[in-house]
Amino acid sequence: MSENTSTVFVEVLVDDGSPAEVDDLTRELARELNELSVEDVAQISERSAPVGTKAFDMAAIGQLAVTLAPSVVGPLFELLKSWVERKPSTPVKVRVKVGRRTAEIEYDPTRTSAKDLEALIKTLNKSVK
Repeated sequence: MSENTSTVFVEVLVDDGSPAEVDDLTRELARELNELSVEDVAQISERSAPVGTKAFDMAAIGQLAVTLAPSVVGPLFELLKSWVERKPSTPVKVRVKVGRRTAEIEYDPTRTSAKDLEALIKTLNKSVK
């Protein structure tokens, strides 16, 4: 990771969703995130399923690590906002870790105003610079 990048952890949460549904949504979001100017998008996996099984690691399913420069924080949140609005039943929980500091938010377009989102983006941009 270069000196000017930070890692943002994105977790997809689905009420009453199956592990397979969460995994599919996570992969879809990862594809969209890769279209941004991010350095890396990686699905977090603590361990692999045994060969020939379809088991899921419940602790890691739905989690992505996104490595990006501070200038991409705004576009990241715009993409998350757009993605959530296209899937209103899919709340996106975002955990941002910068050095030892961690912030966690849950974005719900029905409860988070555009002004709140803008303030959050400004705060996160300051944190990753």
